[in-house]
Amino acid sequence: MLTVRVAALTRYPQKSGPNEVLQEATLAAGLGMEGNFRQGGERQICLLASELREWIDSQTEQGICFRRFKENLLLAGIPDGIFPPGARLQIGDVVLRMSEELKRCHNECELASRGKPCRLSGSAVFAAVECGGVVRIGDCVCVRE
Repeated sequence: MLTVRVAALTRYPQKSGPNEVLQEATLAAGLGMEGNFRQGGERQICLLASELREWIDSQTEQGICFRRFKENLLLAGIPDGIFPPGARLQIGDVVLRMSEELKRCHNECELASRGKPCRLSGSAVFAAVECGGVVRIGDCVCVRE
């Protein structure tokens, strides 16, 4: 049986500013993570597999998004692409709905311009908060039917 857990929580008060590593975060329905620059819309929360973050950090050739990409929830134990658009995740009282939008490559990326693969594109997912609450490091992530 697949066990997915919250491995890290990060808030970005400003789009280009420094991050804040958290032990717990409050997610508000229809908005996203309290105090995060990304609020409302379909991209309220960004999720990434910890295995993918490790891959990014180990690469010698850096894509443009490797520096720019800012995940809010890092999830351990999730294979790439396991949560399709429309899927609902439950983390404690919080319910997230995976949006239709996935991370896409930028034209100015060196990897994309050379036709090199980037696992970040299409693997990082965005979610909207349907039911708010508190998320903590170590919380179990369940797929709702």
